Amino acid sequence: MRTYRPNIIRRFLRNERGNIAIMFAVGLLPIMATIGLGVDVARAYAVKSRMGAALDAAALAVGSSSGTNLQLQAVAQKFFDANYPPGTLGASPTVAVTVNGDTISAQAHSAVATAFMGVLGINQLSVQATSVVQRQIAGLELAMVLDNTGSMTTNNNIQAVRDAAAELTDILFGGLAVHPNLKIALVPYSAAVNPGSVAPSLITTGDTYAPNDLLGWKGCVVERAGTNGTGDTPASTAAWTRYKWLPAVDNVYDATKSSTVLADPSHGNASTGPNLGCPTPITPLTNVKATLTPAITAMQAWSRGGTLSDVGMAWGLRVLSPEAPFTEGLPWNTPKWSKAAILMTDGDNQFYKLTSTAGSNKVNSAVNSDYTAYGRLDELGRIGTTNATTAKTTINTRLTSVCNAMKAKGIIVYTVTFTSGINQATKDIYKSCATDTSKYFDSPSQDELKSAFRAIATSLSNLRLTQ
Repeated sequence: MRTYRPNIIRRFLRNERGNIAIMFAVGLLPIMATIGLGVDVARAYAVKSRMGAALDAAALAVGSSSGTNLQLQAVAQKFFDANYPPGTLGASPTVAVTVNGDTISAQAHSAVATAFMGVLGINQLSVQATSVVQRQIAGLELAMVLDNTGSMTTNNNIQAVRDAAAELTDILFGGLAVHPNLKIALVPYSAAVNPGSVAPSLITTGDTYAPNDLLGWKGCVVERAGTNGTGDTPASTAAWTRYKWLPAVDNVYDATKSSTVLADPSHGNASTGPNLGCPTPITPLTNVKATLTPAITAMQAWSRGGTLSDVGMAWGLRVLSPEAPFTEGLPWNTPKWSKAAILMTDGDNQFYKLTSTAGSNKVNSAVNSDYTAYGRLDELGRIGTTNATTAKTTINTRLTSVCNAMKAKGIIVYTVTFTSGINQATKDIYKSCATDTSKYFDSPSQDELKSAFRAIATSLSNLRLTQ
């Protein structure tokens, strides 16, 4: 028995092992199916979550737009795709929008292919999201104050700004060519601002420069002294003067030849002319999209002079103000209308001075800076110092003052710092300039810049989610 029993036991154990293997194989199927179910369902929930967020943004964009059902559907799809690019997480959702009075209902649907549940005959999961927005009929006047300085040529960042501003314009105008409840102004700035069509009315009588006077004047102005420098006061209170960078060793050109007076920004620091550093003109508040879009496309990056965002923001205030020199703005506190401004920069405020030979231009040891909207530092006494570091502090202080004045008037202020090279001190200034911290955006990359402008467009729609 002692000899036989182990053999029986061994045979039994061998049979037992076979049974366990069979049982394990049979039990493995539901275990794998359960694991697969969890993986596939988790993926479907991820699609649903991101799809829902994109749908909310699309519904808000539709709510801030007007037009035919076909136009509104296009708005929804465009904005949805911007937040949920087709193919993300393996899904390409479809979007449908219904407008019933002031209620916008949006639905998104997608089929998500399964990775594991196919063994159970389930090859895809259906995912849906819904969003309901209640339109609040309100008007908006917006000033986009955008950095057009020479550093924007880096990585063609100026094109990213054009794209971001154009997309924001598309979102806010929706399918309309002329919007009854929206007006947008464009204020490009660099070392100066060009008031455009109103510029001649701002100038002191008798302010001329050389025999070619108006021949080469592009429209930029030298800012006024004292509190009028960044104040919302008309030319009748204190006049501006023409921006005129006269020929010098650091700006070599022949003032008697019309071919030389209009600077070409593509030459960078080697550019020359009396308008060197003068950006494209302001586009006053307009509700006509065809007026605004070409102005955005026309923006160029202008080297030399520096970055004076205090001057840019002062003109942002002036285009929103109902007072001269621009009178397109509605009176302050007009019922059901809001005023807002977006201030964007890619660098620190500063006075720049050419430091090396560029083309025919050479270092000018007789001056403290390039020419700017405040003249050279400090030939006109506009800044009160010849020290570039002290002048930077003055500009930053003036920017803060302008932002505070705008917020005191009820203007909603958004600020954006763009690129990774901006120091923390500048970020802090822009953060404090914004109406609140949620309206400040730090955008190190071009994609983040565009995302920031999309977020601002959604915020400006002045809507609320009801579901």
